[in-house]
Amino acid sequence: MEDNGTYPEEIGRGREVNIDTHVSKCPTCGANLVYCPELKKLRCDYCNNTVDIDLTDYAEEIDFKKIIDDFQGWGDETRMFQCSNCGARTIVSKKELSPVCPYCGTSNVVESQDIAGLKPNAVLPFLIGVKEAGERFKKWVGKKFFAPRSYKKSVKAENIRGNYYPAFTFDSNTFSTYRGTLGEYYYVTVRRNGQNVQERRIRYFNISGTYSYFFNDVLVYANRSRDEKYMSKLLPFTTDYAQKYNEDFLHGFSASQYEKDGTECWQEAQERMRSHLRRAILSQYHYDVISSLDINTSHNNVTYKYMLLPVYVGHSKFRKKNYNFYVNGQNGNVAGKTPVSPVKISVLSLIGAAVLAGLGVLIYFLTNS
Repeated sequence: MEDNGTYPEEIGRGREVNIDTHVSKCPTCGANLVYCPELKKLRCDYCNNTVDIDLTDYAEEIDFKKIIDDFQGWGDETRMFQCSNCGARTIVSKKELSPVCPYCGTSNVVESQDIAGLKPNAVLPFLIGVKEAGERFKKWVGKKFFAPRSYKKSVKAENIRGNYYPAFTFDSNTFSTYRGTLGEYYYVTVRRNGQNVQERRIRYFNISGTYSYFFNDVLVYANRSRDEKYMSKLLPFTTDYAQKYNEDFLHGFSASQYEKDGTECWQEAQERMRSHLRRAILSQYHYDVISSLDINTSHNNVTYKYMLLPVYVGHSKFRKKNYNFYVNGQNGNVAGKTPVSPVKISVLSLIGAAVLAGLGVLIYFLTNS
């Protein structure tokens, strides 16, 4: 993955997977510290004192066989709340006094049951702040052609909150054997109705061989929620520099619990790997059609990281309706919904119909001339 230059060059990967909560209170005034993305430090909102965080403590890959054997829960440093308005479940630090739902912005949340499931061993800290996330959203809205002009001029980013989304990444050494039949087009001249015409035919040939490939950090989102369709539009996340999980990065933010566990996400990752291997193998040959292709792949040295991805969630209002948006907390990529102008849709439809009618007339004259 590409380094965005915000992390130190030295890579000293940590060996521990235990939680480190060495800083939570301001050493000057005793107030709670929050993580500040702009400074990449913990900051006190009352006296502006800052405390450094070690950004060289990188998360380690874990043997996939241990995903069940070495199960470790969240422990007692976090708690779960459920929103009474939209039903979303959110994980926050126990030091968070007034949790708010990151999805709908309501403060009407109630403490739920203890958190079940695997504890993250990695986290991608936020690298941009709320203000920049709002600016990125406004620029994104300005490029949406179908959004109403009045909406673009008056748009405001409201209730922006940082939320960590769950994901699994997988590494795997693969070795594949393959066998198949491909075809290439060729043309012959034949006599038909007293005229010479070109006739397309297919020349088939067999292929077989082996293919080795190492997959690094194949990322699978661990949610089934309403947000999943937008998450792919926020890529990429720089997962190579994921930090070892540290509760300090959650101070002032919330997190979502995974809905797809590691084994289910591994099945999805394998599907993506198979698609990549198929494309890579076929790219070695020149062909026009695929008659058959069988690929058998073995996976070795499979490792995983269960990490939290930084995403800002907010909404904008237009004619008493909310439109949610999402901002990648690392690179500022934006996804979401905006209102659509019926006038622009109608005009575009008329233009499309006129173009199709014009093409129809042109084809008619060409075929009858």
